[in-house]
Amino acid sequence: MVVELVLLGAECPEERAFAGSIGAAAGGGLFAQVVTGAMFDAGAGRCQVTAVPPDADANMLLTAVKEAVERDSRLLVVYLGGQFTWDVRRRRPVLVTAGSGRDNAHGRGLAWDWVVSALAHGAGAARGESLLVVDAVVGAEAWASASFDAVGVRLWGRLQPYAPPRWGRSGTPGAVTGVGAVTATAGGFSALLDQAVREGLPGQPAVLDPAALHSTLEARDTPGSRWLGPPAASRLLLRNRAVLRGVLRETTGEQPYGSD
Repeated sequence: MVVELVLLGAECPEERAFAGSIGAAAGGGLFAQVVTGAMFDAGAGRCQVTAVPPDADANMLLTAVKEAVERDSRLLVVYLGGQFTWDVRRRRPVLVTAGSGRDNAHGRGLAWDWVVSALAHGAGAARGESLLVVDAVVGAEAWASASFDAVGVRLWGRLQPYAPPRWGRSGTPGAVTGVGAVTATAGGFSALLDQAVREGLPGQPAVLDPAALHSTLEARDTPGSRWLGPPAASRLLLRNRAVLRGVLRETTGEQPYGSD
């Protein structure tokens, strides 16, 4: 049985109010790079990655999740990145999709509860572990109203509040400027995970699961984020490079940097 990664990085660059979604696809790509490069128990060819285009509509995004649930895998990791808005009538958070405007994003986007339901109740859900990794920014109304409950689904990730600029935007994706602007964009969780895995965690076990990584990632984050999870005893296991470097030094007799 293989490990499945499904990358849902939804972006809506056309609407300034949803500029926080810019970078979601890159965040998903970085997450996949980190996981496939450091996974402890899945070698070459044992990790299948499905990346949905950032301009996909809600139906395409949800279909990718449902199809992955039906496949035979021992671990399914769904990366969900972008910007959440709030569906006032149905009282639920919705991931903004390409082509949306302020007035119709709640109807065009990918509802949070759809993703949770697909992972929790799909016919193949019981075959292995399903882990939903969230790496998104959240508009003001959704931030104040949404609880992001995920009953029956293992959940891990980071949400960050987002306020669109009142005027202007730079030409660089992810760098929003203007009065009252917030530069938070999707993909921040992946960046924190990448740094931690590349550096390793001294004093931690040789194999790191989300529970072992979580406190370090949260401590390195900027104030104001909302952290989700971590799940206990997850099958997502990553190598701790700090331990490997220590073993190599002991084997070769190399002295740590700074020693006399």
